[in-house]
Amino acid sequence: MAGWLAAFAVSPEELETRLAEVESLRSLRVATGAPSLSSADIRRAATGGVVAGLVGGTSPPLAYGAAVLDVPIATLWSALNDETRQPGFTAVGYAELIKGRPCVNGRRVLQSIQVPMIGARWWIGVPKANRDLLVYSGGAVRELTFRSSVDPAEITSASGQQIIDAATPIGSSKGGWFLVAVDQRHTFVEYHISSDPGGRVSPRFASMFATKGVRNGIRSITRFAKEGNPSCPIE
Repeated sequence: MAGWLAAFAVSPEELETRLAEVESLRSLRVATGAPSLSSADIRRAATGGVVAGLVGGTSPPLAYGAAVLDVPIATLWSALNDETRQPGFTAVGYAELIKGRPCVNGRRVLQSIQVPMIGARWWIGVPKANRDLLVYSGGAVRELTFRSSVDPAEITSASGQQIIDAATPIGSSKGGWFLVAVDQRHTFVEYHISSDPGGRVSPRFASMFATKGVRNGIRSITRFAKEGNPSCPIE
């Protein structure tokens, strides 16, 4: 797993300099409530591994993570937008496009996950790429936000109906990915998510699940990008 993360790809000083170069582009972000990373978080991310934590005093829990990945930004972007091919690489066990076209804004994706100790959960993911930021930065800085729906009326396929019949809907989920090309081979990533797993789950377990989910989410999407041959167009 360590090979999927860019241990010592850049020095902490080089990473901080690169992020300072694109700092003004953060004003084009559409995500609301995204946590601000500390200098210590950024410097730790530069030395390898995934930095993850919780923002205190939020309900549902707001978790965040950051890392420098040994994946070009365009390849990582393709992987993030290819939800229906992520099962087998990420914790999501089922993904079905129920509206729109793959990889394109406007799509809605039924997804489910099996969570230890609390059981199966389902939701409809509504991702949205920030096209203005991508174009303005020449592809060097990108953002993908997401929110959830749990309206069963949106599920019309027999296979999708089986999924929601066997699982509990989540309470809510929203967040986003923020990517910065460090160089041609490496990408700095920030990921945050505010999620309520639904059902009768203690706040302590929900917080633990959120933090673990961020850390594993970054690692698994990296694995998919490197090994899963994502099918969304490279741009």
